[in-house]
Amino acid sequence: MLHFNASYFIRLCALVIVGSIILFGVIDYLVNHAEFRMSQIKTEDQQALLNIGARAEQLYLNGEMDALSKYVKQVEQEHNTWVAIVKSDLKPLAGTHLKQYYLDEFVLGRDVSWKIHLYFARNPVMDIPFAEDGTHFIIQLPNSMRPGNYWRATYLLLQFGIPLVVLAGICLVLYRAIMKPLKQLEQTTRAFAEGNLDSRIGNSISSRDAEFKHIAATFDKMADCTANTIRAQRQFIADFSHEIRTPIARIETAIDCHKSGLSETEMLGRVAKNTATMRELAENTLTLTWLENERFCPSTDTDDANFDLVDLVECIVEEVKFEAPHLAFNLFLPESKQVTSDARVLGQVIENVLRNASRYAAQHINIQYQNNQLAIWDDGPGVPNEELESIFQPFYRSHGYSHTQPDSHSFGLGLALCKRQMERINGKIYAKNMPNEGLCILILL
Repeated sequence: MLHFNASYFIRLCALVIVGSIILFGVIDYLVNHAEFRMSQIKTEDQQALLNIGARAEQLYLNGEMDALSKYVKQVEQEHNTWVAIVKSDLKPLAGTHLKQYYLDEFVLGRDVSWKIHLYFARNPVMDIPFAEDGTHFIIQLPNSMRPGNYWRATYLLLQFGIPLVVLAGICLVLYRAIMKPLKQLEQTTRAFAEGNLDSRIGNSISSRDAEFKHIAATFDKMADCTANTIRAQRQFIADFSHEIRTPIARIETAIDCHKSGLSETEMLGRVAKNTATMRELAENTLTLTWLENERFCPSTDTDDANFDLVDLVECIVEEVKFEAPHLAFNLFLPESKQVTSDARVLGQVIENVLRNASRYAAQHINIQYQNNQLAIWDDGPGVPNEELESIFQPFYRSHGYSHTQPDSHSFGLGLALCKRQMERINGKIYAKNMPNEGLCILILL
């Protein structure tokens, strides 16, 4: 697509136009100059013709007609041409008359200093006038004196050879102008493909044109996204591998205990518990992976509908209360709030946040809706400010301010899932610490 700031297009046009003007100018000059130079009889041949005419004039003025006749035949044989000495008596008829300037300038052939037409097959007739008025020495220009013997080859060279060279030069300049930044892009792409995820072309591209700058910026943006995805996948696989080892190790421990005489009921209970843990981990991991792949098209597969947010929150609170009866849930909600979104996805996010808060709350959890934003905070230990963004990363579990070990029943996937689900419905979720309280999760619809 051609951008308004099409500097490269302007440069190409300028190069082609200026190059064409120079090309045609050079060809025109060289053709005209070469044709003029090659149309002139050589100076020595001009002098030879004048000498032949002077010798004939001398014999004519001396009255030596026989000697003049022999001399003329000798010249014809030596130069393989024909020669004549004639009178140019012009007699007007029918009462007409001739101007004197015409009579003074009248010639029967060409002067030896005139240009010779290179395109005529027949040699021109040269006229060397005698001193006596009306007498002319006429000779057809000998082939040996005719100029332009290499004119045809020269013409072909000027018309085809030079344009070919000049156009090849212009093409070379165009090729270098196009290929130099493309080769840089190719080298960067090859380095990226070979595993150097930090390869970028950015401002290092040699071209100053906006078009190539735009291509370089687009490539760097693509490289950033690809590199981040690859690194995230590598970290994801490493974290998943680390997390799944724990329930597997517990199962192995339970089996070892059974072999050591532990009761079958207690052993099966441990195996069942850790199997459920592995299933939950696998399900959450698959869900997070699917949301990661779908996050670039956030609203393509959501089921948006109009529903009452207050009813949804109250239903979820009742379920969480059953699992955490020791906590008080303080609701600061309007009587009703109609929203348009995916109730299933939003419900999963709210439930996940509430269950996460119930693990760390000491006595109560607060839920407030204001300015199209749902805030859920507890009175737990909170999270260090430098970890407020990290807790939304997969498999990240904060120690909090209590300096205790992370919850062994959590995999660090809950808030990561919430973030991806909110992105899917064009919302946002972020965290902050409440003064004299615990962690607050803000859900922006």
